[in-house]
Formats: sequence, C-alpha cells, structure tokens
Amino acid sequence: MKQIAILAAASTIAIVASGQASAQEQNEPDQVKKLDQVTVTAVKREQDLNDVPVSVTAYTADIRQELALETLSDFARFTPSLAFSAGDDRVFIRGVGRQTNTNGSDPGIATYSDGIYDSSTSAVSRSDFFVERVEVLRGPQGTLYGRNSIGGAINVISKRPTDEFSADARFTVGNFDTKAVEASISGALSQRVRAKLGGSYRNQDEGYFDNVAGGPSEAGANESSYLELQLDADVTDTLSVWFKADTTDATFRNRTTNLASPYDMFPFPSGYLTPGAAFGYLTPGYTQEGAATSNPGASDIRKFSVDTPTRSEMSDAYGLATIATWSLPTIDIKYMGGYRTYNYDSMRDDDGTSVTSYTYPLDPANIAAGEVLTGGPNCQWLIENIGPVCSAATIYPSRTFGYIEDRSFWSHEVTAQSTGEGDVWWIVGAYAYEEDFHQESHFGNNAQPQILAPLAAAANPDGDYVTALSELKTESYALFGQVDYDVTDTVTLTGGLRYSMDDKSGSEMLRVIGYGVVPGFSLGGSGSFTPALDLTAASVSYASAQGVASDVTIDPVTGLARRQLDNSWNSLSGVAGVQWRPTDDTNYFFRYSRGYKSGGFNAGGISQYPQTDEELLDAYEVGVKKGFGDTLQLNATAYFYSYDGLQVPLDVQENGIRLTRFFNIEESRAQGLELEAQWTPADDLRFLFSYAYNDSEVRDACCFVDVADPLALQPGAKPVGAADLSGNQPQSLEGQMLPRTVPNKFGLNASYDVPLDVYGDLTVSANFSWLDETYHGIFNRSYTQTPSYEQVDLIAVWTSPEDKYRVVGYVKNLADEQGFDGATGAVSLLPAGVTQTYYLTAPRTIGVQLQLHF
Repeated sequence: MKQIAILAAASTIAIVASGQASAQEQNEPDQVKKLDQVTVTAVKREQDLNDVPVSVTAYTADIRQELALETLSDFARFTPSLAFSAGDDRVFIRGVGRQTNTNGSDPGIATYSDGIYDSSTSAVSRSDFFVERVEVLRGPQGTLYGRNSIGGAINVISKRPTDEFSADARFTVGNFDTKAVEASISGALSQRVRAKLGGSYRNQDEGYFDNVAGGPSEAGANESSYLELQLDADVTDTLSVWFKADTTDATFRNRTTNLASPYDMFPFPSGYLTPGAAFGYLTPGYTQEGAATSNPGASDIRKFSVDTPTRSEMSDAYGLATIATWSLPTIDIKYMGGYRTYNYDSMRDDDGTSVTSYTYPLDPANIAAGEVLTGGPNCQWLIENIGPVCSAATIYPSRTFGYIEDRSFWSHEVTAQSTGEGDVWWIVGAYAYEEDFHQESHFGNNAQPQILAPLAAAANPDGDYVTALSELKTESYALFGQVDYDVTDTVTLTGGLRYSMDDKSGSEMLRVIGYGVVPGFSLGGSGSFTPALDLTAASVSYASAQGVASDVTIDPVTGLARRQLDNSWNSLSGVAGVQWRPTDDTNYFFRYSRGYKSGGFNAGGISQYPQTDEELLDAYEVGVKKGFGDTLQLNATAYFYSYDGLQVPLDVQENGIRLTRFFNIEESRAQGLELEAQWTPADDLRFLFSYAYNDSEVRDACCFVDVADPLALQPGAKPVGAADLSGNQPQSLEGQMLPRTVPNKFGLNASYDVPLDVYGDLTVSANFSWLDETYHGIFNRSYTQTPSYEQVDLIAVWTSPEDKYRVVGYVKNLADEQGFDGATGAVSLLPAGVTQTYYLTAPRTIGVQLQLHF
C-alpha cells in the first residue's frame, strides 16, 4: 500500500512541524457569530452568495464541520430540492436526474471538481480536509459550465496550496470500529511555486447490518486510501497554472438494500429464468447457511440472511486536473482540463436467502406423452417404461449479481471572459469531452451445473444466466457564451446561448440462458434430465431501429449476441434573465433557461428499441435574496418546469409481446418553492433553515406494463385497453409524480458558541431534518414509496485559542431511526402480497476527531 506509506510520512511531518508553528499562528477566532458572507464562483466569477441571480446553496469547510456533513447524502438533507440515493448513486434536483445507470445514459445533474467536469459523484463526498467549498446550483446550467446540465450542477472546490508553510493532520475514531487519518503539508517551493501533498486512510471494519447466516456484517464497511498532489505556479506575472493529481484505492462491503417483506416462495418468481431460492424452504431436505427460515429483514430491517457476501473494489483510479489562466488587461483566457480513469468491480447476493440446495419435486400428474411431444424426456414415462433412470432435480439457487465498470474520460474547456469594471461582463467558451465506458452485468448461478453447459450450445463457464455487456464511446462538443449587462446601477440583464453536439457509438452484447422455464423441459416433469437452454436467439431483437448500426450476430464460441449502436444529437439551449438590486441587501431575479440532455442508449439488452431521444426542459424561476441587517438573511425561489422527453426504461406491449424500451415521456411538468434562512438573534447563536416543496406530474404517457404488477391489480393502477394473451395489462402514466421528487423536506441547524476565554472556543450544534414519503418509480405504487423519516444529530467543536488544535465530537442519527433513500418492489405470488426492497441509510454513528494545524 504505497499510498499508506506516503500518508504515514506526511502525518509524521505534520506533527513534527509543530516546532515551526509560531510563525504561522492564526489570529484568535471571532467569538461573535455573524451572517456568513460566502464567496462562490457559481457564475464563473467570485461573488457573494446572496448577490448572484441563481438558486445556489454553498457549504464551506467550517459549516460542514458544524453540521457534520460528510457525504452527498448529508448535503441532500439540508439542500432544498436535492435528492441522492447512495444505493444506486443517482442525484436528482427538483425531480430531474437520471433514471438508470445503464451505459449510454447521461446524468441529469453534472458534477464538477474545481470547475472540471467529473462523471463520478465521489468528489462531492470527499472530506472537508481536502475541500474548501461545495456549491449546489439548481436548474439548467449550460451557458457557463463546460458539460451540459439539464437539472443542475454540483461544484467541488479544493483547498489549494498555501503561500506559507502549513501542516495539518486529523485522527478520527468511531463506532462500528471506524478509524481514519488524514494529513497534508503545504507551502512555497520557491517565490512563484507552491505545493501541497495530502492523503487519507479510512477503515471501518464493522458494517451497519448483520448477516444472521454467519457471514460478515455489511453496509458502510470499507477500507480506502486517497492521495493527492497539487502544484500552483505563477509562471509569469500574467500566466498562472494549477495542477492536481490524485489516486484512490478502496474495498467495500457496501450492501445498500434489504428486503422488508416475507420471501417470495413461488417456484419461479416473476421474471426469473432459474428456480427461486426461497421455494426451497417448502421442500424437505433443503440445505442452507445459518438457521433463518424466514426473512429476518421483515421484522428487523437491519438484519439479513445470505450465503454470498457483498464485496466491491475500486482500483486503478487516477485523476489529473489542470487550470491555466492567462490574465490580460481586461480579459482572462482560461483552460480547464481533466482526465480520470477507474475500474469498479462488485459482487452481491441476488437471491436474498441463505439456501444453498434443495430438491425440486417431481410432478407425478404430468402426462408423459405431452412432455415427449414438446421435446423433453419425462421422468414418469422413463420410470414406467425403462426403469428408475432419472430422479428429481437438485437445485443450487445461489444467484449472484456481478457488476463491472471500466471507465476513462477527458474533459477540455477553453473560455475567455471579461475582467474590466464596465457595465458589460461576458464569457465565451468551447468544450470537448470524450469518454470510453465498458460496462458488464453478470446475473449468475454458477453453482447450478446445467447452466455451465447449456444443451446444444456454447459452453458457459462463468455460469451466468444473463450476461449483458456494452462498450460505448461518447464524444460531446459545445460552444457557449453569456453576457450580463448593467442597464442601470440596480438592474442587470442576462442572456446566454449554447450549442451542443453529442455522438455515441459502440457495441452491446447479450446472452440469456433459462433453466426449467421452457414448456416441455420443466423441472417437475424432466427432473434431473432438465437441461439449461440457450434462449439468446429468442430474446434479442433483429429489427432495424433508431440507433442500430448493424445486424445481430451470435458468436458460436461465446454464445453472445452482438450488434453495433451509433447516433448523434444536437441542440440549442440558453438562458435569459433580469436582476434588480434596489438596495445592497436586496436581490430580486427572474430567470428563464432551457436545458438539454443528450439522447442515448439502453445498451446491453439488444432490445427492439435501444435508443432514447434527447430531453428538453424549459425552466422558469423567480427569486429573492433579502438581508435584514446583520441578523437575518432570507432566500426564496419559486420555479416551474415544462419537461419534454424524460428518459425512462419501461415495458411496452408490441403485438402481444412484452418488450423493454428506453422511452421518452412525452410531457411532464414540475413546480416548487424553496426557502433558506440564516438567523443570528444573539451574538453567539445562529439558526440555519431550509425547506422545499416540490410537485411534479406526468401529463401524457401511455401505455406501459408495470413489471412489478403486470396484471395491474394494485391500488392506483390505471389499466388502458385490453390485456395480452398472458394477461399483462398496459397502464397509463398520466398523473404520476416523477421519481425521486421529494414533496416536502426541511432541515434545521442551531449552533451556539461558548467562549472559554484562555481555553479557546466551544461550538455546540444540533441538526434536525425531515424528508417526506417519496416515490422512487415512475409507477407511483406502495412498493416504490419510501416512508417519511427524520434524523437528529448533535455536534460539538472545541477550538484552541490559536486554532492549532480542534476536537470534533458527533452523534449522527441520535435516535437510531432508520432512513430510506430508495425503494423497489413487486407483486408476490406466494405468499400473496407485495414484496418491497429498501435502500437504507446509516443507523446511529458516533465519533471523535482530533485536528492539528501548524
């Protein structure tokens, strides 16, 4: 672990450097709380947060410590209209985001690290030890930022190298056997060059949820290291260059979901291509790990029982970023570029039980001739006519899901912007992005011998019953510009345009194998003679369609079906607005913006409709930011969205056949109100408050099958037309709320400074957050809805008089409430009812952190 060795050295330097601390001691901190004057770069120039005509929330490193904000999930609790599901890594703002992580689909919320586009969200959750500020911008962001963003942007700004020598270290311990160390050194290498070296190591041995089958605990358990090097140079009096290189290595036991319902004990639950695992509990002689015969999560959501532990690994993760600025008398010309590559490999249990084997009962009532006529031998017929040559099939139902991402991307942006003091400020820019993304999904059952050797087909050594692979290259280019014109001393007009061009090309591969699901080869009739059958040729679409660039071919060696995908999209988008500032502490603004998200592919399924068209969003916002002296700041925004083309993977009926299509919802709308307040009623007391009301509705979308309720029997179903021969009933989506639109949410923080005179300063802080019940699927049903929940945190921060030492103690989720950030489900056939799986947040966590600064 090379990174750990370097980190240990940096930690030692940081501690030894205390002898030099006297020259760099900071002034005694002001013990009077004031309204925070946060400087942001949300509009590509430094301005006070309350002066910008944009809906933006910013968190400095100090605020993050006082509120104990560590992850993107924490930011979502206190940021109006921001929602994040850690379980499937999806970000939404005002109900706009990405409905699927399938290769070929772009995110709806763009994330940036130091203004450079980053397709990963990991930088947002990086420790405030490395991050100076996090800015969350709501609404389309296209005329100021390089990569287009239809729903919003999150920008993470790093702590830069310092002019004077400084050394910092942090040590954290917490429950669940958590340990972490962070360290950095920074300072001038010469008169013009500054450098910073920093790193961290974190280990959490115990997970948040217990495996009653005897396997390791899961969720939250991880071991990770991070290392970064920064160089900041004034090459000449007019040219400055900043450079950062970083690397990450991590392993996780990152269970994110748990089944909250009884097991579905049907022999073949809906959508299964292999026998269900829980059916084994109804058969004599089954084997399992542990002793649980019913789902422990149904009574305690923090317990589960599986025979395959979850494991994930992030490797070969490297990043480079650079910003070069050439400052002319009235113009800055800037280049911002970055490269990132990583490999992510994960495996999890997919059957949700600890059953390892059982015997599938023979069906004595099966008519021998009927089985023979359909092509399969029948045990009953064989026993009666030949002898006891066959027996009941032994099922090994340990299903797994393996997922691999191998991704690398470049981002390049060149801008020129004015720096003069005149009435006009402008920026123009060009952007280029290139990404290579290899994605693999492996639905496996390699314990079942038949699946390894399907009948009359290519061998299947990995044991996948579904293999879905894709390789896509994305190229994105844009020209953009924006002008702000001060019509008077108080009124500013804004106008901006962007032209975007996107091209995606590559291949997708699929193989499908079924065991016991084909008539004539049933497990009850054929027993141990039941073969696994290659269903690939019958599962793929051979039809021509938008985005399809080749015929389907099937490799006789691997059994994989393959075809090429290729298409391009382009769009003109922009912004127009007016800002009125009648006084220094009053800011009214109106803003119209059009957002665009490229079309894409549902790559990996070789479906009849692999392509989706672009999304377009017309956003209208009106806002006010009002200060009342030095004690109160109120910010409010109301918005209305007209949404065209929301990209959603849905099932559709075509000639009586159910097919998955990556579909554009024709028309939706969303509206809401966002409030933020900061109040300091006394010198040492401060309150922070946020609230958001969000409402959305599908206006026009028909007609689709809900795969979780194919018969449309659940409350809220809206059947349309006749069912097909299988009984699958299409439904209308009209009136459904867009997924991940949180109807109501609010957060409150109260902090109080306790002056300790010569002993420094103590700040005590408390958080309260509440999230409304929320739908996480386009079909608004009980099984896609998470209940409302609340969370209380307590934080204490002691700072020494010279700020050389700081101690932070926290209790997050004080009441140990279970929170939720996602849900999926299905109608269960046995026992009757609905199964529901939740994406879960962390239980109560406790920790203490020592910070050293020299």
